[in-house]
Amino acid sequence: MAVSKSFSALSPTQRTQQHLAAQEQQARERIAAAEAKVKTELSLRLHAARLYKQATDAKFAEVLTAYRGAQEREAAMPQPRRTVMDRLLGRQPDSKGMEAIQSEIAALHADLVAADHAASGAVGNLARLEKAEAADRMRRLGEMETEYRSALEALGEANMAQRIMRVFPAIAYCGPAFVSWAGSNVERKRRRYGPRNPQARTIWGLPVDFG
Repeated sequence: MAVSKSFSALSPTQRTQQHLAAQEQQARERIAAAEAKVKTELSLRLHAARLYKQATDAKFAEVLTAYRGAQEREAAMPQPRRTVMDRLLGRQPDSKGMEAIQSEIAALHADLVAADHAASGAVGNLARLEKAEAADRMRRLGEMETEYRSALEALGEANMAQRIMRVFPAIAYCGPAFVSWAGSNVERKRRRYGPRNPQARTIWGLPVDFG
């Protein structure tokens, strides 16, 4: 009851002004919310994909370094030769060292191929996610732009209703809803047809353009 009594105690002008001020505040909040949507953080999925690509690149570089080092050690290793005793006894030269380094090179080559496949897969996955992220960002920007324009139009309509109130205060007796409708109607016509002659008047002496 206290709320209804206090509201009924307000004059028509005060009620209308209160109503229009609330509409203006709501429009400004919508504008602020739309602007905040642009400042979106990087998605966790895309961030994880970038970290995985960095890890696969580092792994490939590590294996490649080890592979080249093994090849260099193989090139520097002297070829096994048969000594005089080997010839007399019919033995083959000792090639255990060469066989070990060759086995290491073969294993590193397999690791290098696997690391290359993983790095290539990470690059492709990151490219797909970046494309999807860009498309999603554009969609969100489109939604924000639509909401932003709508909020700006609502703000313009609320401001126009307030201007009408200042020019013709008696319109407040028609009620807040009518004043809001009048402001919206005039502002929509301004947006559609552009500003009119500020000196033009209706048959009741009211300005055609309240801007």
